[in-house]
Amino acid sequence: MRKPVKLCIIGGGPLGIGLGRELNEGGIDYDLYESEADFGGVWNGEGQCGRVYPSLHLISPKFNTQVPDFPMPDDYPVYPNHKMMLDYLRSYARAFGVYPKARFNTSVTQLKPVDDEWEVELSSGDIQRYTFVAVCNGAQRLPHYPDPPYPGVFTGEVLHSMHYKAPDQIRGKRVLVVGAGNSGCDIAVDAVHHGSEVYHSTRRGYYYYPKFIGGKPTPQWMLQLGNKFASKEETMAYIEQVFKLAGFDGSDYGLKKPDYPLDAAHPIMNSQILYHIGHGDIQPKGDVASFQGKTVLFEDGSKADVDVLVYATGYDRDFPFLDAKYLQWKAGLPDLFIHIMPRHFDNLFFFGFVNAAAGLGDGLRLQGQFVRSYISAYEENSKGYQKFLQAKRTDNPDLGQDYYIDSRRHLWEVDFWKFLKCARAYRDMLDER
Repeated sequence: MRKPVKLCIIGGGPLGIGLGRELNEGGIDYDLYESEADFGGVWNGEGQCGRVYPSLHLISPKFNTQVPDFPMPDDYPVYPNHKMMLDYLRSYARAFGVYPKARFNTSVTQLKPVDDEWEVELSSGDIQRYTFVAVCNGAQRLPHYPDPPYPGVFTGEVLHSMHYKAPDQIRGKRVLVVGAGNSGCDIAVDAVHHGSEVYHSTRRGYYYYPKFIGGKPTPQWMLQLGNKFASKEETMAYIEQVFKLAGFDGSDYGLKKPDYPLDAAHPIMNSQILYHIGHGDIQPKGDVASFQGKTVLFEDGSKADVDVLVYATGYDRDFPFLDAKYLQWKAGLPDLFIHIMPRHFDNLFFFGFVNAAAGLGDGLRLQGQFVRSYISAYEENSKGYQKFLQAKRTDNPDLGQDYYIDSRRHLWEVDFWKFLKCARAYRDMLDER
């Protein structure tokens, strides 16, 4: 048996809260450090970490965003707004005793390995030692801009989607949104109600999912198709047909046709983007070619005069407390076994750095339970623990990552069901005695 374990959680967003619950239930001691004044992560509109604005709603429905044994209130709509989501997360933290373990307004400034433990330096100046560290500081840390940048100089106002907080930032202005992810589409739709003109620049063709089909949230409708068709290809073809009949084929609105299968990219859940394009409220454009002052030239030869440019071009991960030399890197990202653990550290976890077409609830508990199983196996130095360490160094499990389109956005995209199956299999391995 080893000496008592204590774990450090960095970040009080959904994954930090969820891990805190599982550690409490497993009787594992920990401290949680959150740089803001309260929990919430990207949903905390009161803090700098918040990525919200007044009209923002979830793109995943209530049924698979809520934790199965802690349902959202009955009066929540199918797609709750960001304030409801924040209230839900904080109620989850209260219900499972995470608040007493948290130190708010405290950030981790340095993390380094010392004698098989981690030395954690805090913004307060304190230095603590922990057996394990779980990094849960979120994937939406730093704004990512087109690289290389577009030629020329834009002399209007430049924002990244992370900086868009209120309609007053664009009120009465000519707005160009660059990027076709969920944030880009949502902000373009929001701009319709506040800007004087709205342009939306995208590089390729995309599939646009309605939020409802047949009176049900679309993800639920898709799940309930089950084995209705003989093959995955037939199922996808049927879904495409239904989307087209519902008015959600972008090519019917003059947009590029996607050159990849329906399920080979992260879904864009938006019932209004094509509606507003069809009504002329949003003018679709191709990729930006160059800037000339406030004039934007596009690759198709067209141009537009713009006051505000909003880059919805994604995020870079940021671990300012951890020297890059301690991690192994691949395509500019930390190389993590099943997106959770470095292969060369056995006492460091990362949570929230995988992306999949699913809501929060299905995976939140599983990832925390994985840590519980890992720590229990570590304490006993069990057969399962040794098997897992070997697997972590050599295995390359299929998480579906090679299926998705070749883009930076999809470097950490996985098939959610394969990810769950894989995580459960390794958790079961850890439970072997």
